[in-house]
Amino acid sequence: MMLPRFFQFENYNVIDIKEFLSDRRIEIHLSRKDDAISQCSRCGSDLGKGAPRGDHSMRIESLPIFGNRTFINLRRYRFHCQTCNKARSEAVPFLSQLSPHLTSDYGWWLGRFCEIAAVRRVAEFVGKDGMTLWRLDYNRMIQMLSHYSLPKVRRLSVDEVYVRRPSRHCPSREKCFLTVITDLDTRKVIWVTDTRSKAGLDQFFQIFGAEACRQVEVVAIDQHDAFKASVQEYCPQATVVWDRFHIIKNFEDAVNETRKEIIERTQHDVVKQRARGKYRFLFLKKASRRTESERDHIEEVMHLNHDFYKLELIKERMITFFDQPTLEEAKRVFDEVGDWIFQSHFKPLMDWHNRLEKGWETLKNYFTFRVTTSLSEAINNVIKSVIRRGFGYRNLEYFKLKIMQVCGYLNSKYMPVPIQ
Repeated sequence: MMLPRFFQFENYNVIDIKEFLSDRRIEIHLSRKDDAISQCSRCGSDLGKGAPRGDHSMRIESLPIFGNRTFINLRRYRFHCQTCNKARSEAVPFLSQLSPHLTSDYGWWLGRFCEIAAVRRVAEFVGKDGMTLWRLDYNRMIQMLSHYSLPKVRRLSVDEVYVRRPSRHCPSREKCFLTVITDLDTRKVIWVTDTRSKAGLDQFFQIFGAEACRQVEVVAIDQHDAFKASVQEYCPQATVVWDRFHIIKNFEDAVNETRKEIIERTQHDVVKQRARGKYRFLFLKKASRRTESERDHIEEVMHLNHDFYKLELIKERMITFFDQPTLEEAKRVFDEVGDWIFQSHFKPLMDWHNRLEKGWETLKNYFTFRVTTSLSEAINNVIKSVIRRGFGYRNLEYFKLKIMQVCGYLNSKYMPVPIQ
């Protein structure tokens, strides 16, 4: 066969190649070169050319060749290491750091495959045990993390994602969330912490460093007080911007509660029938997006009950709040909406408006920077797809690394460091 000339193994010679057609397998047999100077597999120091203390056989799987599974057979020797002061196995240069049964090239290929597909599916495809592939992927991401350094950023987005239900292992609701920190400029996840409490975001800023924190100009968050407190402590010069998505979401919740209160107060059976159940979403829908039949439905309800007419005016006016070109015009819309709410005595909306009015100094920052956590919300959808792809994750540390692999820099595309 001409195959031996294509195989070059450091410290080893190819002495035989066998092909087994019945199960599409190739066996490559190696022998150690006489002049090879081996290194300790633990400390990396030279082991010299002394007499070996023993040896054992190894069978290492390599990349397939023309669809044939390929195995490398050799004997691995043990020598006395002067540094460790004990007998150590010699390092095999082409052996993967991630698994003692794979070559470095094959280990890298499997790790790259796990970046784009579920580990369970990769295991089925290559015919390997799922736990073996899981360990390889986990160890690979840990090694990548050891080479990873947080990028310098100016604009951050912070949001939480719900990942598990409360249980005896997770009694605190705060621990049921992960906090995901995203760079708004590169649109990549740069860090993940395992709680949405202040301590979780504090941990990120402590790793980030004081100098990097001073470079942060703006942080987009929801109305979670813990996030704001952490940003003000570690990045006092940064501007906190409340996300418009969460504010509108809270507004819609208040509108929905108001709808329920109006239904309870009304004596008109037709209104009760036409304003609840499957019709509840029509009262949150923007007027310009309703179909003709939906417009007729809403107009009928408003004609029968004027409170729904007032609610519609408030909702349509508030929708335009974040589209205002200047802060002055936005403030005018906000005050106008507040006047209508208090004149109508809509309790849920009054509470909502009071909370926002107390935080106006933060709310107004949106009209200076106009940043949102919409990117984080999109990434949350990707994270949920990762959960579905992997059928859930028991190991939270592995899941956090997986998020940074899929949505961030912890992969072979952005980290050229050879992790094999």
